[in-house]
Amino acid sequence: MASHNIPRNRKERRAQDKQNQTPVGIPLARPKEELPKGKTLIDIARERQLLQTSSSVTSPSITTTQINPDGSITEISDPSDPISTPYLDIFLYSTSLILLHFTLTLLVQHQYAPDRPAVFPLFLSSTVFSPAPWLILILVALLHPRASHQLMQIVFASMAIMAGTWLVQASNEDPYLAVMKKAPALGTLWVWGIVELRWEVAAACLAVTGVWGRWKGYAFW
Repeated sequence: MASHNIPRNRKERRAQDKQNQTPVGIPLARPKEELPKGKTLIDIARERQLLQTSSSVTSPSITTTQINPDGSITEISDPSDPISTPYLDIFLYSTSLILLHFTLTLLVQHQYAPDRPAVFPLFLSSTVFSPAPWLILILVALLHPRASHQLMQIVFASMAIMAGTWLVQASNEDPYLAVMKKAPALGTLWVWGIVELRWEVAAACLAVTGVWGRWKGYAFW
C-alpha cells in the first residue's frame, strides 16, 4: 500500500509536498499607526544635507559639442559666457611662428646675402629688435582662439592663398633685396594659414597656389 503513495513524477511530488505542508500560525494584525519617537532616516539625511529641496537645486550647466568634419570635437559654449582664452596655445603658436620667421630669415640671408651672416646678431635683429614678434603675438591672440569658426576658416584660407601666391611671385620676379625683406613674413603667414585650416581646405589652398604658379610659368624645382 505504501507504494501507491510514492510519486512517479515531478508533478505528483509537488502535489504531495503541497498536501503535506502545514500552515504556520502567523498572527494577522494591522500595524501600529503611532509616529516614531526617535529620528527617522529622512531626518538624519536632512541634517546631513543629503536631501536638496527644489529651491536649493541649481540648474546644471549644459555644454554643446560639435563634431567637425575631420572628426575633432569642438565645445560650443553659451554666447553669454565670455570666451576662454587658451593662453598656452597662444604662447606655443606664437613661439613656433617667431622661430619660423627667424629660420626663414636665416635661410634667405644665406641664399642671397653677399656675406655669411652671424647667427646670434641675426636672431636679435629678427626677434628682439623687430616688430614681427609683436605682430605675430597680437594676430595669434586675436585669431587663433576662433580658428574653428566658419568665418575664420575663410579668413585663413584667403590669407594662405594670398601669402603663398605672393611669395611664389616675389621669389621668381622680385630682386634679391626685395625677396630678403618679403620672404620671411610671407612664408610665416603662409605656414600659419595652412596649419589653422582643416586638412581638406589646406590641401585645396596648396593646390590653388601650385596651379597658379604653373599658370604663371614658374618652376618649383
